[in-house]
Amino acid sequence: METSAPARDQADSTAGSDEDVDIGEACPSPRSSYDETQGQPPERDSLSEHEGITEEEAREALVQYVANHCCYGKSPAQDLTFTDIKRSCAFHYILETFGEARNTALVSVPYDGKPIDGPNNGPAPRPWDIKAEPPTMFQKAKHSLEVPHTASVKLCDYCSGSGKVQCSWCSGRGSKPCHACNQTGRVRESGANGSYYYRSCYYCKGGRTECTWCNQTGKQRCLVCEGTGKLKWRNHVEDYILNGTSLPDKKIRKVAGHEAFKEEHPRVWPINHFHEEEINTASRDLVQKHSTAFPDEKILMQRHQVRIIPVAEASYDWKAKDYNFIVYGLESKVYAPDYPQKCCCGCSIL
Repeated sequence: METSAPARDQADSTAGSDEDVDIGEACPSPRSSYDETQGQPPERDSLSEHEGITEEEAREALVQYVANHCCYGKSPAQDLTFTDIKRSCAFHYILETFGEARNTALVSVPYDGKPIDGPNNGPAPRPWDIKAEPPTMFQKAKHSLEVPHTASVKLCDYCSGSGKVQCSWCSGRGSKPCHACNQTGRVRESGANGSYYYRSCYYCKGGRTECTWCNQTGKQRCLVCEGTGKLKWRNHVEDYILNGTSLPDKKIRKVAGHEAFKEEHPRVWPINHFHEEEINTASRDLVQKHSTAFPDEKILMQRHQVRIIPVAEASYDWKAKDYNFIVYGLESKVYAPDYPQKCCCGCSIL
């Protein structure tokens, strides 16, 4: 069979290891800051999609939210009295680092008789010297290829070069015990007046059935003679959310917002002039973290962005009690964990 890695007696001397290769890249020269490339960021108060949200619009969002929950009562949404609506926005910073990891291993594939690319064709390249085009950026993927000049032909250790191994279904006998007759070859049948008699089993010959897995030969094709060397592209994503309300961070991640800033380069520099200093700090910390977090990978590309998600926190009164809900995202999603009527008439909560 043909291998896609050095033969065992050549593995240490044929191809270079990852330790021989510097997979890091020097950082690019300092780039322009945020405000120089994008213009001065808009003020926080002007970014909210809900800046002009009315009570009726907030009520409509809540009514739609209730309609999507079959056991929620409609009365609070329809009859509530608003006491206040506070409008703000949440900031979502996302950093993605797209990297590539490589490894080599002694693997095998069936030999088809074609010429092989062995050590006689030259020295094997080191893992990071092999050219390989990545797939779509920022999408995880795996790819296998043969290291040039490392193939050799040898007998398969598992089947000793025969290409066949003992059938595991019949233990090499070509037949299996018949369970219909309990391996006796005969089946008891009832006759007239309570009598009985024995007939030959329809399913077997003498208590054993033919093994269809090996076609009664007792041997199967050897499956061990296969394998590859691998490349893996990984996309590392981390984020930071600045949110001044009780809205859970996971809700912010799932809705649409305004794209205040987006940048993609082989190496990105931290945002340093965003009007929310906490976002600048988060950007600096995450970019620094990603610069050393993946020592076994070559960073191919990075991108980061800031999304601004509109948020409106509505307070209301219903039956002399105070409640609130949050309308968020460009889709006007609703978060109402304390909605007062979560079980309508006829339903019970166990």
